Amino acid sequence: MNIKIHYRKIIAITVIGLFFGTCVIPCLGQILSKSRVLKEWDIFHRNFDFDSEINLLMKLGHMPSLSACIIKNDSMIWYKGYGYYDRSNRKIPTDDTVYMVASISKTFTATAILQLYERGLFDLDDDVSEYLPFDLKNPKYPNVNITFRMLLAHQSSLTKAKFTFPIYFTFLGYSFDWLDEYLLPNGGIYDEDAWLDVPPGEEYCYSDIDFGILGYLVENLSNQSFNDYCKEHIFQPLNMTNTSFELGDFKYSNLAVPYFWVPGFYIPLPHINTGSVCIPAGGLRTSISDLSHYLIAHINNGVYNDKQILKNETIELMHSVQYPNSFEGNYRYGLGWMIWNSTDDIYGGHIGMIIGGRAEMWYRQSDKTGVIYFWNQYKYLDLRRRSIEKNAQQKIDEIIWEKANRI
Repeated sequence: MNIKIHYRKIIAITVIGLFFGTCVIPCLGQILSKSRVLKEWDIFHRNFDFDSEINLLMKLGHMPSLSACIIKNDSMIWYKGYGYYDRSNRKIPTDDTVYMVASISKTFTATAILQLYERGLFDLDDDVSEYLPFDLKNPKYPNVNITFRMLLAHQSSLTKAKFTFPIYFTFLGYSFDWLDEYLLPNGGIYDEDAWLDVPPGEEYCYSDIDFGILGYLVENLSNQSFNDYCKEHIFQPLNMTNTSFELGDFKYSNLAVPYFWVPGFYIPLPHINTGSVCIPAGGLRTSISDLSHYLIAHINNGVYNDKQILKNETIELMHSVQYPNSFEGNYRYGLGWMIWNSTDDIYGGHIGMIIGGRAEMWYRQSDKTGVIYFWNQYKYLDLRRRSIEKNAQQKIDEIIWEKANRI
């Protein structure tokens, strides 16, 4: 019996050793090699051509595809698609391939609201309750009004979207009509954690709920659905033919497949609508070509191809910090618009992050150079590699801007 046990121990140890040698050590070596590449990148990256750098960083950052462009002199002067936006069918992205752009959607919601503001339908410091079918107040501060400016600048005292918000308004598809049930104490699905314990206007808190309410206000003020309003007043004037908040408006073959990375695998995710209330905060799908038209309009005082979507003074207002405490990390916030003060210049635009995708849209104020890029994988399970992936993604940003400076 003891001999049998001894043999079993030897066999078990051998199997464990083989597993460690064939699986764990190569993985550790891969992680170490990736870390070394990133640490030494600044030394040797100039010996690589641009496309080789991009392809290596995509592997390090687990990006199935990358779609990127550079804008100068009110036109897109460079575009390139890398990898496969549909891995199963080996489809290379073009400037018309459609990606999820997540929170870049907020800039479109803000643009829509400010168009209605230009029509004189409200003032930015009006109480939004006057334009809603319910009295929107923080229950902890019922005597303080919540204004359009507060919602646009994330100063409403509403919190980040909590666990219950996406459940009700994305997965269960509750409509705008349920917002009062969620936000008011006598509501059937009320969540007191949706509110901060500070008065509106006194603290910045990035909130998808703010922009869900703004989308509802667009509908109430325009008497159109949110998507129809944006089509008529933003997408069509800017010739954005591959852009919509509604999944049904696209050919599935042209949609970048969203992926989720787990060690060794890209798991494809289904295409889903984000729900009417969440759409204004993060439901937009668009292409590089289309979004370049929109960014050019924002760079060029509201004008693209002789079509004006906002007045110059409104663009300046939107791109200006509204509250001295409106900042998160390196970013300050205007009206649905991020402002980034770097050491050498000021940049404006927005970031979008969602499971299955990431997007960035920025322009430099001094010379009106713009950069846009998308990829179709974001969020991952392997905690050890997060810093590696983050560094790789940051390097992508750096070398695209380097290319923009050289052109």
